[in-house]
Amino acid sequence: MPEVQEVFRMSTQKVRQDPGAMERQQTRQVRAARNKKAGAFVVVAAIALAAVVLILSTRPVESTTPPADGAIANPGGTPAVEVATDFVVAYGAFDAEKAIGYLADGADVSVVGGAGDVGTTPEEWPLNLSWWEATGYKQMLDSCQETGSSAAGTEVRCTLDYQNLRSDRIGRGPFAGSYWDLTVRDGQIVSGEQYCEIAQFSPQMWEPFATWVSKTYPKDAAVMYADETLGDFDLTQESIGLWEQHTKDYVKAVDQGTAK
Repeated sequence: MPEVQEVFRMSTQKVRQDPGAMERQQTRQVRAARNKKAGAFVVVAAIALAAVVLILSTRPVESTTPPADGAIANPGGTPAVEVATDFVVAYGAFDAEKAIGYLADGADVSVVGGAGDVGTTPEEWPLNLSWWEATGYKQMLDSCQETGSSAAGTEVRCTLDYQNLRSDRIGRGPFAGSYWDLTVRDGQIVSGEQYCEIAQFSPQMWEPFATWVSKTYPKDAAVMYADETLGDFDLTQESIGLWEQHTKDYVKAVDQGTAK
């Protein structure tokens, strides 16, 4: 086999060398190398894109559905906060059985009840919540936050606004400043207190309604209220029915301009 140099010499004797051949050859080599790199880049990019698609397709989908039924979002909420939130939501939804399910044995939870503290024990919560539901009570839970801890458990405060006596039907409220203070231990509520702020509610709703119903239905008012001061309500099945009936009547009277 002839040497490479000899082949080159013989070929150059037979063919006139193109002055630009070396430059064109170099250009072709550079272009070929560039095309190889580009091709490799395309392959790598395609592989990377496929990997991204695979990762995204296997990731869990995050729900964007808002909390329902009066529940609130507690990102990163502690177990104590979750228990307190669920309890308050259940109570505000008039579900006595569910609310009681969050209580520890012997729990001491003080709630707003009728005259003589009727309806304040867990056994009487169904009767008590019947009155709140009958009067058009609506709870708007703001948030539940830890406020401290002790040997008794984790302390949580749940703040809320509310409507009552069908105040929303006549364009009044909601009324702010109410809250629950709850102590949670081992996933159960061991103590708590319901605080209902009436500084704005009383002059806007309680007093005008009491004045109207005592004048319009004096006999019924004697059953609905504990005494003539009209400052507290009697909690009986008969009373609950009258509260539901006359709060609806009051809305009509306000709409007709015959009540304040």
